[in-house]
Amino acid sequence: MAAGNCAELADCLDVDSGDDDDTGDDDVPPDAFKCSDLGLSEREFVDAEDDAALYATAADFTVPTTNGDWNFKEHWTGCETYLFIQDRPRQTSGWPIPLWDRDVDTFLDRLPDNAHVFFVTIWPEEADREEALAAMMETVDAYLEKLTQDERDRWWHRIHYVTDAASALDGWLGEIMTNPSWGVGIDRFQRVRYIGSYADYSRYDSNKGWFAPNLAMAANEPVYYNFESDRDERMTAEGAEVVTLFDGDELSDPGWAGARGYAEVALPDDMDSFDALELDLYLGCVGTGEYGTCPAWDYIVELYLCDKDDPDTCDMEIGRWITTYHREGRWAHDISAMLPLLADGGTRRFAFYTQQPYEVRLDLRFYERAKGPRPVETTYLFSGGAFDANYNTDRDPVVVSIPEDAAKVELAVVISGHGQVSPGNCAEFCKTTHHFYVNGEENVVEFPEAGTNTGCMDQVADGAVPNQYGTWWYGRSGWCPGKEVPMRMIDVTAQVTPGGDATFEYEGLYGGDAYTGSGADIRLDSWVVVSK
Repeated sequence: MAAGNCAELADCLDVDSGDDDDTGDDDVPPDAFKCSDLGLSEREFVDAEDDAALYATAADFTVPTTNGDWNFKEHWTGCETYLFIQDRPRQTSGWPIPLWDRDVDTFLDRLPDNAHVFFVTIWPEEADREEALAAMMETVDAYLEKLTQDERDRWWHRIHYVTDAASALDGWLGEIMTNPSWGVGIDRFQRVRYIGSYADYSRYDSNKGWFAPNLAMAANEPVYYNFESDRDERMTAEGAEVVTLFDGDELSDPGWAGARGYAEVALPDDMDSFDALELDLYLGCVGTGEYGTCPAWDYIVELYLCDKDDPDTCDMEIGRWITTYHREGRWAHDISAMLPLLADGGTRRFAFYTQQPYEVRLDLRFYERAKGPRPVETTYLFSGGAFDANYNTDRDPVVVSIPEDAAKVELAVVISGHGQVSPGNCAEFCKTTHHFYVNGEENVVEFPEAGTNTGCMDQVADGAVPNQYGTWWYGRSGWCPGKEVPMRMIDVTAQVTPGGDATFEYEGLYGGDAYTGSGADIRLDSWVVVSK
């Protein structure tokens, strides 16, 4: 059996196996891997009770491997992630080609340098497991042989072959691999995670009406784990004054009646000290697990700011997200341009809308970054609407007076295209362009990723939820399933004159002209923001 024990694996990778102490899978010098080598921070191991729930702290465990027993706590470095992948996970049930039989090279190519992978076969008979593991070892060894020595050195401690059947593993790990029998991840917070869908956009099967699996999709998970860790470190380092709008509230509108959830909160007393604002939203499944309990569709969810003098009027959208296909998600994104709308402080009312049921946690995060001028005036400009031949008609210019002491002037733009009509499969998948004119000078927002095969999968490292159970990979017009619709900022300071009036105009185009189809929609909100 290729690479059947630690010595053989070390020989294969040309790695010095160190002293003769029995250290199992990692029989190498203890300083051979350091988190600092990858520029990664470390977290302490947390002792926990055995719990297979999603996001539970992963309790200690030991698995038998071809190189001896591997213990989680002993090998915890505080900066690495872990994937446990069966040869036949439930997500690939019914597909004729086993998951391990192809795509191994692509999977390993995509895997971040701080990710471990444990190959676990489902077969109850030992001979069948040995055969499956031997084939995978041979494939991995062939991949490693093509690498340079430096590249091979990054793998010496990260590939593991588990000798017990998936269902025979002890504790929470065996529980998940038996039911629901998904692959398992452990992120950098030491939390239990599930590997999502393995479906590959390039493998559509018309007989099955869906996409065949690809092992390489699993590599998206640790890419996302690293994003989550980096985001947490950034938010912790910056600090914030947090105002909670919803704290696990179950919200939905099953009857499509426009029912919203409302929150009335006291804003901080010192609103003029803040120069940045983020929305921090988590949408959790109502129930256990993900697929089967998380909602199915990529729908818009929105946060509205209610009028200060008439709190029953809540028509100013200040946050927009697109939900996932069958997965949970969390997003934090900047809406600092909205600070002037909250500048008076006091008690304010907010409204949140989701048609599908979610457990909603949503915070306002106020920051004092002191990085320059802060937003002090926000004036609404243009909205969107039905994207058709009349989209650009009857939209008057907007004139805004620019203060003499304005230090910076920006456009704040939130755009998402929806609908799948001809021509162009618009406006979800077509390349629309949005032209904002400031005193006649053109500023263009465009979405070159719209209609591409991997436009959204390419954004996993920036927070798009990976491996959803739908067509999540494809690039969209200004948005992705499982991600916020960002507030784009365009600096137009040089296009205005402080102390004078500025004229703002807008048009949305397809292929350089007005769109000729009907049934598409552009969701647009735009503002001019003055900072001092």
